[in-house]
Amino acid sequence: MSIVVNKENPKSLDLKAVFKESLLFLLLAVFLFVCSDAMAQVGGGGGFANEAKRMIENVRDGIVIIVGVVAMIALVWTMAQGFQGKKTWSDVLEMSLWIFGAGAAVLAATWFFTSGQKVTFG
Repeated sequence: MSIVVNKENPKSLDLKAVFKESLLFLLLAVFLFVCSDAMAQVGGGGGFANEAKRMIENVRDGIVIIVGVVAMIALVWTMAQGFQGKKTWSDVLEMSLWIFGAGAAVLAATWFFTSGQKVTFG
């Protein structure tokens, strides 16, 4: 912050100019105080953190359910094509392994997500 001197009287300060330059710092200090107070309330009560965690877990559960249903439909469809003779049994086995791999990838991601929640630092 620079000191602004009144041009008419060089020994006095121009308080209007000082106020204009200080206003930004004052607003920043008020903003930081309000944010720290809000974060203290969130950290103490755990309201926002618990709500965000619950939302993420709901999304994760939804993804697991959708992938599981799609995998089951694909597996039944592949088996039906094998029984109808539209695919050879080696094709059915190969497709079943791909479906199993996709389900296992989602299961592994879920395991990493839940085990990562247990990690604490400090």
